[in-house]
Amino acid sequence: MNREKMIRQSHRHPVQRYVRDPIVAVLAIIVWKLFQWLPVKTASNWGGKLGVLVGNLMRRRSHVGLVNLKIAFPEKTEEEHRLILKEMWRHWGRFYAEMPHARTLFQNAEIRGLEYLKQIQKSGKGGFVCSAHLGNWELAVSQPLFDNFYLNPVYRRANNPWLDKLMFQRRTGILIPKGMLGARKLVEVLHNKGVVVMLCDQKLREGISVPFFGRPAMTAPAIAVLALRMKLPIVMARSIRQPDGHFVMEITKPLELPTGSDMEEKTAKVMTQINQILENWIRENPEQWLWIHRRFDKSEYF
Repeated sequence: MNREKMIRQSHRHPVQRYVRDPIVAVLAIIVWKLFQWLPVKTASNWGGKLGVLVGNLMRRRSHVGLVNLKIAFPEKTEEEHRLILKEMWRHWGRFYAEMPHARTLFQNAEIRGLEYLKQIQKSGKGGFVCSAHLGNWELAVSQPLFDNFYLNPVYRRANNPWLDKLMFQRRTGILIPKGMLGARKLVEVLHNKGVVVMLCDQKLREGISVPFFGRPAMTAPAIAVLALRMKLPIVMARSIRQPDGHFVMEITKPLELPTGSDMEEKTAKVMTQINQILENWIRENPEQWLWIHRRFDKSEYF
């Protein structure tokens, strides 16, 4: 066990580590196996119903979601906000129920813009894929995209190590956990000409302030800083659920990175560009984005 992991585990109460975590993990494995045994469409439908039920129980999270929706769509009524939130819970229930079927869903997905990743591979430089908690991003890390080409995901380890193994260790590519150990691994992957995928839509208190839905939002700048310093491309990617249940994966051409000598200014421009793209994507499919995180200043939620 590495030092970072040992420190994290030592802060957890023994009852949590040796009682609650294993119990939760056993229940999660049972549910996982059930969804894995069911046909994918059946699992997705039942997952959607379970998601709505969970949403009704998680009132504090739903409150955060409604605040975010009010900020993002002030022109909509409260009833419309609540409908979007309900459909979000349904979508995320489907998402988790479909995780055991990620490879099957990937095989049936339509992929647009794959040539941009092939160009990065041919360049021999490596690069970044920037995505968000939108649609189903698991598809891109469930198996090689083409010719043994893997994406290497940055992720936040689950607090429960049993769930971490269940949900994340099955991914392909090199797993890059957040933290100091992960930072070293990330740089190592880039030096080895790998492509790193990062989810760029959550709040980071130590980040930089960038507009998002018309409000300042603290945003992690690492993807912009590394791309600018190492002169690596950034492509945007999303995987959106279609009405018939299949997914369309879309990869954009590389962003135009700014020039100049002021690193802070260039970083802010890149992250503003990224936030604008994510905002547009979320507006197109609001029910497929995770609204229940505190993306803006904490004063907005009280």
